Amino acid sequence: MTIAIILAGGTGSRIKSDIPKQFVELSGQMMIMHALAPFGESNLVDNIQIVANESWREKIEDAIFEDPESVVAEKFLGFSDPGENRQLSIYNAMRDLKKMLDCARENDCSAKIGNIHIIESVIIHDAARPFVTVENIDECISALDVHDGAMPVLPMKDTVYFSRTGKRVDELMNRSCIYAGQAPEAFRFDKYLAANEDLLPDQILMIKGSTEPAIMAGMDVAMIPGDQRHFKVTTDEDLERAREILG
Repeated sequence: MTIAIILAGGTGSRIKSDIPKQFVELSGQMMIMHALAPFGESNLVDNIQIVANESWREKIEDAIFEDPESVVAEKFLGFSDPGENRQLSIYNAMRDLKKMLDCARENDCSAKIGNIHIIESVIIHDAARPFVTVENIDECISALDVHDGAMPVLPMKDTVYFSRTGKRVDELMNRSCIYAGQAPEAFRFDKYLAANEDLLPDQILMIKGSTEPAIMAGMDVAMIPGDQRHFKVTTDEDLERAREILG
Protein backbone atom coordinates (compact mmCIF):
# COMPACT_ATOMS: atom_id res chain seq x y z
CA MET A 1 0.00 0.00 0.00
CA THR A 2 1.31 3.44 -0.96
CA ILE A 3 0.04 6.59 0.71
CA ALA A 4 0.56 10.10 -0.65
CA ILE A 5 1.41 12.84 1.82
CA ILE A 6 0.44 16.24 0.43
CA LEU A 7 2.03 19.21 2.20
CA ALA A 8 -0.27 22.23 2.42
CA GLY A 9 0.71 23.78 5.74
CA GLY A 10 3.04 26.53 4.50
CA THR A 11 2.32 30.24 4.65
CA GLY A 12 3.70 31.18 1.22
CA SER A 13 5.23 34.42 2.51
CA ARG A 14 7.06 35.21 -0.75
CA ILE A 15 3.81 35.71 -2.65
CA LYS A 16 1.76 38.90 -2.34
CA SER A 17 -1.49 37.29 -1.30
CA ASP A 18 -3.81 37.40 1.68
CA ILE A 19 -3.98 33.60 1.67
CA PRO A 20 -1.31 30.88 1.41
CA LYS A 21 -0.31 30.21 -2.19
CA GLN A 22 -1.57 26.61 -2.19
CA PHE A 23 -5.12 27.91 -1.78
CA VAL A 24 -4.95 30.59 -4.48
CA GLU A 25 -7.39 29.93 -7.30
CA LEU A 26 -5.97 28.64 -10.56
CA SER A 27 -8.33 28.03 -13.45
CA GLY A 28 -11.37 27.82 -11.18
CA GLN A 29 -9.84 25.59 -8.50
CA MET A 30 -7.55 26.00 -5.52
CA MET A 31 -3.94 25.20 -6.40
CA ILE A 32 -3.96 22.22 -4.04
CA MET A 33 -6.73 20.58 -6.07
CA HIS A 34 -4.54 20.62 -9.18
CA ALA A 35 -1.76 18.96 -7.18
CA LEU A 36 -4.11 16.36 -5.69
CA ALA A 37 -5.77 15.23 -8.91
CA PRO A 38 -2.92 13.08 -10.35
CA PHE A 39 -2.53 11.25 -7.04
CA GLY A 40 -6.21 10.39 -7.25
CA GLU A 41 -5.75 9.18 -10.81
CA SER A 42 -2.65 7.07 -10.17
CA ASN A 43 -3.37 3.36 -9.79
CA LEU A 44 -0.25 3.04 -7.61
CA VAL A 45 -1.50 5.45 -4.91
CA ASP A 46 -3.93 3.87 -2.46
CA ASN A 47 -4.69 6.72 -0.05
CA ILE A 48 -4.00 10.43 0.51
CA GLN A 49 -3.12 12.21 3.76
CA ILE A 50 -2.99 16.03 3.76
CA VAL A 51 -0.95 18.25 6.07
CA ALA A 52 -2.88 21.49 6.58
CA ASN A 53 -3.72 24.03 9.23
CA GLU A 54 -7.06 23.49 10.89
CA SER A 55 -8.40 26.80 9.57
CA TRP A 56 -8.22 25.49 5.98
CA ARG A 57 -9.42 21.92 6.46
CA GLU A 58 -13.11 22.54 5.95
CA LYS A 59 -12.48 24.38 2.70
CA ILE A 60 -10.20 21.59 1.46
CA GLU A 61 -12.76 18.92 2.35
CA ASP A 62 -15.55 20.87 0.66
CA ALA A 63 -13.47 21.02 -2.52
CA ILE A 64 -12.56 17.33 -2.36
CA PHE A 65 -16.12 16.13 -1.73
CA GLU A 66 -17.79 18.54 -4.14
CA ASP A 67 -17.84 15.46 -6.34
CA PRO A 68 -18.22 12.56 -3.86
CA GLU A 69 -17.42 10.06 -6.59
CA SER A 70 -14.07 11.66 -7.42
CA VAL A 71 -11.02 9.45 -7.07
CA VAL A 72 -9.45 11.94 -4.65
CA ALA A 73 -12.52 11.72 -2.39
CA GLU A 74 -12.32 7.92 -2.45
CA LYS A 75 -8.66 7.94 -1.42
CA PHE A 76 -8.72 10.77 1.13
CA LEU A 77 -7.83 9.64 4.66
CA GLY A 78 -7.63 12.82 6.71
CA PHE A 79 -5.42 15.64 7.95
CA SER A 80 -2.20 15.97 9.90
CA ASP A 81 -0.87 19.02 11.72
CA PRO A 82 1.92 21.11 10.20
CA GLY A 83 5.21 20.99 12.05
CA GLU A 84 7.76 23.65 12.93
CA ASN A 85 9.38 23.06 9.54
CA ARG A 86 8.59 21.09 6.38
CA GLN A 87 10.28 17.92 7.56
CA LEU A 88 8.40 17.89 10.85
CA SER A 89 5.20 18.22 8.85
CA ILE A 90 6.20 15.07 6.97
CA TYR A 91 7.04 13.31 10.21
CA ASN A 92 3.70 14.32 11.75
CA ALA A 93 1.89 12.77 8.79
CA MET A 94 3.92 9.56 8.99
CA ARG A 95 3.33 9.34 12.72
CA ASP A 96 -0.42 9.67 12.13
CA LEU A 97 -0.27 6.98 9.46
CA LYS A 98 1.59 4.68 11.86
CA LYS A 99 -1.17 5.23 14.44
CA MET A 100 -3.79 4.31 11.83
CA LEU A 101 -1.80 1.22 10.95
CA ASP A 102 -1.53 0.15 14.59
CA CYS A 103 -5.23 0.84 15.08
CA ALA A 104 -6.18 -1.27 12.06
CA ARG A 105 -4.00 -4.15 13.19
CA GLU A 106 -5.75 -4.09 16.55
CA ASN A 107 -9.16 -4.02 14.84
CA ASP A 108 -10.04 -0.91 16.80
CA CYS A 109 -10.73 1.76 14.22
CA SER A 110 -13.33 3.08 11.81
CA ALA A 111 -14.26 1.39 8.55
CA LYS A 112 -12.64 4.26 6.67
CA ILE A 113 -9.15 3.22 7.72
CA GLY A 114 -9.88 -0.39 8.50
CA ASN A 115 -8.26 -1.60 5.27
CA ILE A 116 -4.84 -0.22 6.17
CA HIS A 117 -3.02 -3.31 7.38
CA ILE A 118 0.32 -2.52 5.80
CA ILE A 119 2.02 0.63 4.57
CA GLU A 120 4.80 -0.22 2.17
CA SER A 121 5.65 3.26 0.96
CA VAL A 122 4.87 6.95 1.07
CA ILE A 123 5.14 9.53 -1.69
CA ILE A 124 5.57 13.14 -0.61
CA HIS A 125 4.46 16.16 -2.60
CA ASP A 126 3.90 19.90 -2.17
CA ALA A 127 0.48 21.40 -2.76
CA ALA A 128 2.33 24.32 -4.37
CA ARG A 129 3.50 22.07 -7.23
CA PRO A 130 0.33 21.93 -9.35
CA PHE A 131 1.87 20.39 -12.47
CA VAL A 132 2.80 16.92 -11.20
CA THR A 133 1.71 14.14 -13.53
CA VAL A 134 0.57 10.57 -13.04
CA GLU A 135 3.72 9.53 -14.92
CA ASN A 136 5.93 11.39 -12.40
CA ILE A 137 4.14 9.68 -9.53
CA ASP A 138 4.14 6.18 -10.98
CA GLU A 139 7.79 6.30 -11.97
CA CYS A 140 8.82 7.26 -8.43
CA ILE A 141 6.71 4.53 -6.83
CA SER A 142 7.80 1.88 -9.34
CA ALA A 143 11.46 2.59 -8.52
CA LEU A 144 10.80 1.37 -4.98
CA ASP A 145 10.67 -2.18 -6.32
CA VAL A 146 14.48 -2.13 -6.23
CA HIS A 147 15.37 1.00 -4.22
CA ASP A 148 14.63 2.46 -0.78
CA GLY A 149 13.64 5.80 -2.26
CA ALA A 150 13.28 7.73 -5.50
CA MET A 151 13.19 11.35 -6.56
CA PRO A 152 12.99 13.20 -9.89
CA VAL A 153 16.00 15.38 -10.69
CA LEU A 154 17.11 17.88 -13.30
CA PRO A 155 20.70 18.17 -14.53
CA MET A 156 22.39 21.51 -13.99
CA LYS A 157 22.57 23.65 -17.13
CA ASP A 158 24.63 26.49 -15.64
CA THR A 159 28.20 26.43 -14.39
CA VAL A 160 28.18 25.80 -10.64
CA TYR A 161 30.59 27.39 -8.17
CA PHE A 162 31.28 26.67 -4.50
CA SER A 163 31.82 29.50 -2.01
CA ARG A 164 32.30 29.24 1.75
CA THR A 165 31.54 32.91 2.36
CA GLY A 166 29.29 33.91 -0.51
CA LYS A 167 31.80 36.62 -1.40
CA ARG A 168 34.40 34.77 -3.45
CA VAL A 169 34.66 31.57 -5.45
CA ASP A 170 36.50 28.84 -3.56
CA GLU A 171 36.04 25.92 -5.93
CA LEU A 172 34.80 25.00 -9.36
CA MET A 173 32.28 22.14 -9.39
CA ASN A 174 31.62 19.57 -12.08
CA ARG A 175 28.09 20.38 -13.15
CA SER A 176 27.73 16.99 -14.83
CA CYS A 177 27.65 15.54 -11.30
CA ILE A 178 25.23 18.12 -9.85
CA TYR A 179 21.43 17.73 -9.98
CA ALA A 180 18.46 19.76 -8.77
CA GLY A 181 15.88 17.76 -6.86
CA GLN A 182 12.17 17.98 -7.59
CA ALA A 183 9.07 16.34 -6.18
CA PRO A 184 7.32 14.00 -5.56
CA GLU A 185 9.73 11.90 -3.52
CA ALA A 186 8.90 8.30 -2.63
CA PHE A 187 10.31 6.15 0.18
CA ARG A 188 9.90 2.76 1.81
CA PHE A 189 7.75 3.65 4.81
CA ASP A 190 9.45 1.81 7.67
CA LYS A 191 12.98 2.84 6.70
CA TYR A 192 12.05 6.45 6.09
CA LEU A 193 10.08 6.73 9.34
CA ALA A 194 13.10 5.39 11.25
CA ALA A 195 15.41 7.80 9.39
CA ASN A 196 13.29 10.74 10.56
CA GLU A 197 12.99 9.46 14.12
CA ASP A 198 16.79 9.27 14.29
CA LEU A 199 16.90 13.06 13.72
CA LEU A 200 14.53 13.96 16.57
CA PRO A 201 14.29 16.32 18.33
CA ASP A 202 16.75 18.90 16.98
CA GLN A 203 18.50 17.68 13.82
CA ILE A 204 15.22 17.38 11.97
CA LEU A 205 14.80 21.15 12.25
CA MET A 206 17.85 21.60 10.00
CA ILE A 207 16.47 19.47 7.15
CA LYS A 208 15.61 21.34 3.96
CA GLY A 209 14.72 18.54 1.54
CA SER A 210 12.67 15.36 1.97
CA THR A 211 15.48 13.12 0.72
CA GLU A 212 18.09 14.39 3.19
CA PRO A 213 17.03 12.09 6.07
CA ALA A 214 17.09 9.10 3.71
CA ILE A 215 20.62 9.88 2.52
CA MET A 216 21.81 10.50 6.08
CA ALA A 217 20.42 7.09 7.07
CA GLY A 218 22.24 5.36 4.21
CA MET A 219 19.10 4.56 2.23
CA ASP A 220 19.47 3.77 -1.47
CA VAL A 221 17.71 6.60 -3.32
CA ALA A 222 17.27 6.38 -7.09
CA MET A 223 17.20 9.43 -9.35
CA ILE A 224 14.66 9.51 -12.15
CA PRO A 225 14.36 12.12 -14.92
CA GLY A 226 12.60 15.29 -13.80
CA ASP A 227 10.44 17.66 -15.81
CA GLN A 228 11.24 21.35 -16.41
CA ARG A 229 7.50 22.09 -16.55
CA HIS A 230 6.97 20.68 -13.06
CA PHE A 231 7.94 23.77 -11.05
CA LYS A 232 7.04 24.89 -7.55
CA VAL A 233 5.04 28.09 -7.20
CA THR A 234 7.19 30.19 -4.88
CA THR A 235 7.09 33.77 -6.17
CA ASP A 236 4.55 36.07 -7.80
CA GLU A 237 6.28 35.40 -11.12
CA ASP A 238 5.76 31.66 -10.63
CA LEU A 239 2.10 32.25 -9.86
CA GLU A 240 1.63 34.30 -13.02
CA ARG A 241 3.38 31.60 -15.06
CA ALA A 242 1.08 28.93 -13.55
CA ARG A 243 -1.99 31.00 -14.41
CA GLU A 244 -0.82 31.41 -17.99
CA ILE A 245 -0.27 27.65 -18.36
CA LEU A 246 -3.62 26.67 -16.86
CA GLY A 247 -5.46 29.53 -18.51
